[in-house]
Amino acid sequence: MEEMGMTDLQFKSWLKQVIRGLEGAKEESTKEGTDKKLDALLKDLKEDLQG
Repeated sequence: MEEMGMTDLQFKSWLKQVIRGLEGAKEESTKEGTDKKLDALLKDLKEDLQG
């Protein structure tokens, strides 16, 4: 069975989500807030990778 990949539009949308997550973490005023947002982003990316 052949696995279907993302379209260019889907990939761009996914990249925008990653960028928003990183920008949100960057805007946090405390290290704890930044770490929390980065942990959530990493969790989401790992889940996406597992499919």
